[in-house]
Amino acid sequence: MAANQWLTERKMLAGFIAGALFLLGTLSGAWMSAAGFVDSARQARRSMESVTRVASLRASFGEFMEGQYGWLGTGDRAFLDERNEAAESLATLSDRLLQRIPEASADRQANARELVDAIRVQVVAMQAIDAPATAAALSQMREGSAHVRSLLGAAQQSEQALYERDIAAARTYRFWVPVTLVVAASSMLAVLGLLLWGIRRHFHERKAAERNLEAANQLLESLLENIPAMVFAKDAKDLRFVRINRRGESLLGMQREHLLGKTDRDLFPPDQAEHFIDKDRETLAQGDVIDIPEEEIDSVSHGRRVLHTFKVPIRDENDRPILLLGISLDITEQKAAERRIVALNEELIRQAQLLQSSNQELESFCYSVSHDLRAPLRAINGYARLLEQDYGSRFDAEGNRFLRTICTACERMARLIDDLLEFSRLGRQTLQLEPVDMTSMVSKVIDDTMEGRDTPPPAIDARPLPPVHGDRGLLHLVWLNLIDNAVKYTTGVDSPQISIDAQVSGGEVVYSVTDNGIGFDMQYADKLFGVFQRLHSDTKYPGTGVGLAIAHRIVARHGGRIWARSEPGCGATFSFAIPANAG
Repeated sequence: MAANQWLTERKMLAGFIAGALFLLGTLSGAWMSAAGFVDSARQARRSMESVTRVASLRASFGEFMEGQYGWLGTGDRAFLDERNEAAESLATLSDRLLQRIPEASADRQANARELVDAIRVQVVAMQAIDAPATAAALSQMREGSAHVRSLLGAAQQSEQALYERDIAAARTYRFWVPVTLVVAASSMLAVLGLLLWGIRRHFHERKAAERNLEAANQLLESLLENIPAMVFAKDAKDLRFVRINRRGESLLGMQREHLLGKTDRDLFPPDQAEHFIDKDRETLAQGDVIDIPEEEIDSVSHGRRVLHTFKVPIRDENDRPILLLGISLDITEQKAAERRIVALNEELIRQAQLLQSSNQELESFCYSVSHDLRAPLRAINGYARLLEQDYGSRFDAEGNRFLRTICTACERMARLIDDLLEFSRLGRQTLQLEPVDMTSMVSKVIDDTMEGRDTPPPAIDARPLPPVHGDRGLLHLVWLNLIDNAVKYTTGVDSPQISIDAQVSGGEVVYSVTDNGIGFDMQYADKLFGVFQRLHSDTKYPGTGVGLAIAHRIVARHGGRIWARSEPGCGATFSFAIPANAG
């Protein structure tokens, strides 16, 4: 705003100077025209006087000659007196003529002097002739008279021409005087009009700027009053409060009338006040923003509060601090929440440690139990086989069925123990991450799965798969369980088909195995990946219910996820995702 006002004032000053110079030029022109007119008029008047003197001189010379001729012709002394009076008049007029011609006009001075000298010579010559005159004297008189009259005529024509020239110049200047005066007056009016227009425009601009400034001040005032943080200002000299907003009043529990003009020592306990003052002086000395992440303050209505404060010095045009501006955020609830979060995190860590310890104990117990069950289970299965071989002929059909049931149950129990041991081993095994070619791995798993099967194999469409970083052996186990499930549950359907593909999406690689088998109801999908959870009878679809749990655990250890989609009788799709940057 100050820069714009300075620029406007500079423009107005430049316009005023330009107008003044233009007006001065037109006034100078008018003054020069008037001065030229006056000078020309004076010169014309002098020229007119010169013409008049030459004419008077010419008339006096005529009177002198008339008196001379009368005296010589009649001898009457009256003519002689007239001649002498005319001679005196000629002498006077000649002196005046020489005195009135400016010395700067050398030609005119020379001509006038020649004329005066010729008159004086003629007068002296005429006065020397007595009556009656001789013929020679009369002839000399006529020649001298003709010469003087010739000079008088030439002088009169010269002065008349000079007079007419001066009159023409005076008329020219007389024409330009009113013109220049009109131009000067018009210029004055134009300059005054422009100045008034500029002043009026500047006045309106200033009014508009004042209105804009007032609106901006009102907006700033509204923002300061409604901002959800305490905003305050102190004078840089005594650090007294000069401004505080509504949030500051509410936070401190004091009216601003009680705060303004006071220092921190007047409002807060000594330890807090000295801390605030030290930070204020550090801010003013440093000349930059000071960030105080945490400081306590006692509020009249809210007790002790924790603030996050920013302080910055406000400087004048000479770079001297005049105010200290502070913005304080009440972070009491945030700090309390952080303390609760820290406590919860500590409790979670403790619970996680307890859970990890329990899991380790459970895995160890599971491994021990599974391992210890092998020996008695092998004994039961062995003795049952011996009974069937050595004493089978002694048992009736029902007894033989019981023996076969015992053997089958033992074999199934052995598979369960093996799967349980494998599941337990996965929790303790360290991942050996390396680049894995999923396409070749799936091809080998398909070959292993199809080897030795009596039923016709399904048609498997295995597309090229993106590689990942992972544990080669564990990922092989994932593919083995998923492909084996797909082959198992397509048994007995018409034209069994399995497709295997993958896509990269959202920073992970999603692999899918889709079949057209018997499918399952999605309401039981949450049981698929649990240990010993089965959705179908083991008589038609044998299995222990641990395979999908093993796959889930392996994928989770790789930082991925596994899921399934299906409808009864419409096949199923099992998918698992591994982070593309795993490892």
